[in-house]
Amino acid sequence: MTIDNIVPRATYRLQLTAEFPFARAAALAPYLAQLGISHAYLSPVLKARRGSTHGYDTVDHGVLNAELGTQRDFEEMVAALHRHGLGVIVDIVPNHMGIGGDENELWLDVLRWGPRSRYAAWFDINWSPSEPSLKNKVLVPMLGRSFGEAMESGALELRHDEAEGSFSVWAEGVHKLPVCPETYHLIGSPSAVGRYNSADGRQDLARLIDAQHWRPARYSVAADDINYRRFFIVSDLAAIRVERDEVFEHVHRLTFDLVRDGLVDGLRVDHIDGLYDPKQYCLRLREAAPRPIYLVVEKILAPHETLRADWAVDGTTGYEFGAAVTRLLTDPQAEAKLTETYERFIGRRLDLAEEERSAKRAIIDYEMAAELDALTERLRRLAASVPRTADLTRNTIRSALREVVAAMPVYRTYIDGGRLDQQDARNIAVAVASARDATPSLHPAVFDFLNDVLTGELCRTHKAYPQDDVLDAARRIQQYTGPVMAKGLEDTALYRYNRLIALSEVGAKPDRFTTSVAAFHDLMRSRLAHAPHGMLTTSSHDTKRGEDLRARVVAISGFGDEWAEAVERWSALLMAAGAPELERNDVYCFYQLLLGAWPTTLVPTDSVGLAALRKRIGAAMLKSVREARMRTNWTVPKSDYEEALAAFVDIAVQPGAFLDSVLGFERRIATAGAQNGLIQTVLKLTVPGVPDIYQGAELWEQSMVDPDNRRPVDYEASLRLLGQTEGANSQLANWRDGAIKQRLIADLLAHRAAHPALYADGSYEPVEAGPDLVAFVRRHEGATMLVAARLYPWRAPVWDEVQLTLPRAVALHELRPIVGNSAADGTALFGPLPVSVLASGQAPR
Repeated sequence: MTIDNIVPRATYRLQLTAEFPFARAAALAPYLAQLGISHAYLSPVLKARRGSTHGYDTVDHGVLNAELGTQRDFEEMVAALHRHGLGVIVDIVPNHMGIGGDENELWLDVLRWGPRSRYAAWFDINWSPSEPSLKNKVLVPMLGRSFGEAMESGALELRHDEAEGSFSVWAEGVHKLPVCPETYHLIGSPSAVGRYNSADGRQDLARLIDAQHWRPARYSVAADDINYRRFFIVSDLAAIRVERDEVFEHVHRLTFDLVRDGLVDGLRVDHIDGLYDPKQYCLRLREAAPRPIYLVVEKILAPHETLRADWAVDGTTGYEFGAAVTRLLTDPQAEAKLTETYERFIGRRLDLAEEERSAKRAIIDYEMAAELDALTERLRRLAASVPRTADLTRNTIRSALREVVAAMPVYRTYIDGGRLDQQDARNIAVAVASARDATPSLHPAVFDFLNDVLTGELCRTHKAYPQDDVLDAARRIQQYTGPVMAKGLEDTALYRYNRLIALSEVGAKPDRFTTSVAAFHDLMRSRLAHAPHGMLTTSSHDTKRGEDLRARVVAISGFGDEWAEAVERWSALLMAAGAPELERNDVYCFYQLLLGAWPTTLVPTDSVGLAALRKRIGAAMLKSVREARMRTNWTVPKSDYEEALAAFVDIAVQPGAFLDSVLGFERRIATAGAQNGLIQTVLKLTVPGVPDIYQGAELWEQSMVDPDNRRPVDYEASLRLLGQTEGANSQLANWRDGAIKQRLIADLLAHRAAHPALYADGSYEPVEAGPDLVAFVRRHEGATMLVAARLYPWRAPVWDEVQLTLPRAVALHELRPIVGNSAADGTALFGPLPVSVLASGQAPR
């Protein structure tokens, strides 16, 4: 069986692990169907490193992950889903492979034979880097100590594999480093292995290692000397060159088999910006797929950026929608108050643009310095090839490139055969102009040169330059700007800018406090025009906070005066309780995180539940402060600060005066936060696009950053709730178990199933409404739907101002409620809920 309509009605993301394998996913088929889902959307299913909790460290593209089940288990899962009318979308990872451990045979062959390996060109390796000791070698930064310490301690150990008849050095007992057979004579025989691992044989082992095509080093050495492209700064994820024919075919062979056999209906492409040429990859993927598929890409769009129309994809995975709806829910009247409260509390003013640029420079200078050096050398050779730029020195090019990358306003630009679209031309112009201003001492010629490389102008007007080298340099710079943006903005600056942490999210700029109703409508009309079938995402395995944690934190904007008083009171209470003194910015983040993550049904007398929350928040806060890189970091953790942070969390998340006060405030905002969550859900399910529900997010989703958001879901409880609930309208008084959200989703997805064309192809017509309302009509071939939401539920409603200016031929009295009111008239539009969905006809129940 295959699913006839390749565009899903609604997807449900499942994170597969050894504890949640194919068989568990198969058992969910009846529940997902009852909820109204059309496609199960699976995390990567190909073989990953042993014990992987996410699947993005693929080690073999040719087989399924045995920890998830066998081929038969996969087929039985798909059959179970098909029996209930569900299709399958899988996540694929074409940018990189996992290379740690001993399971990636392609990588092991490269280590064994170096540049002569048949797979040497499959990985993006620089075999002639500026570091002389790495000529024809690969740096292997997998040691937890220096090379000398590893030798002395026995952390590098020679082993003989009798079955293979081969020798390898094992690093830290985990990472296999094959010995080149041409150097076996240095060992002599298997009986010599013991001597090599003894104190007397360490010099011989060092000489043997020196003769190999790899060089082991402490993990931190990667920042300066890495000579293969990685996924961001993760050294055990090595980039592959999927732009090469043989690599593309190898990477996708099994995936295409699954598509051909009707087992997979759609693909989600991970980290599209990491690829050498994303457009050509997408076009080729679409063309090579054995049958039509649903195709979306993980692409983080800047607020001013749109997805390229010529990629032949259905859209992105939807981060931009989540960012927009969060800002829509944020009360604009609170910006001045919350800004003043934040700056007074931390004792300084933060400028996000400056924090971002500073963080990007730090990433470039430290974690990604080796990549900058490699790009600089490539550009230096290009400049030296023509007299007009031959005087540009290495240091000048490096300094200028550093500033251009730090100033780039998007994750990357895209040069297409030497051509550039207008939005990328503007982005490059902004970056180059900003870099010029930041470094006035550099000669203008170097910026002219970089601009001409990035825009492809050297290909068009300066024919003396090697054209292929120009395009290659431009694309490699483009591959570099994405990781710098991700690490600088997402993983550093967003953890420093804590004014309202709900706004510090993937795809968002938290200094943009709110989105107007008019701007939201513009964004939705743009979606309908350019990517009507892209995903709509509010939670994922990548979001820093779950959708309902964000919705509750946003509710703080309705209680600004109380919040300002509360944070000072809480600090005094914690000081009295003996809590260590922390960076005030971290404390401000903690208060919001505790409020947002506090489970809706947890009471402080539940010692087991409280201990679990304490552990979760402690882990999330530790990750937050390391990412912020202010008082500690991942590379050189500061144990004194981290111990103080742990003690602070332990004291805070205990029964007592502080927690009592926090829970008093939680009771003030929790219902408003739940109402925000319902508004968010209704909008996601009704605007143009394919709604994606992250696992467990049909109930309240208050997860923190990964791995917290990959915790197991209690599906037995979810199924029990779905069977017990009635219509969503009656559930507001008992909202804490999440049944109201689940029922609302089921009701709207039932209507979507009954009227698929209305949702997939219907118009999007903004409706003029009274203050604090967002409303729109969708119409298609006689079917009509009106959606309205009362924003900022903490404000007193002004019912006599609820006036909807509906499009012609739309009569309110002819519409029937799907969600919301029980009487379709202007003054009772919402009933007990802050949302209302009315449609011609009635949804099946």
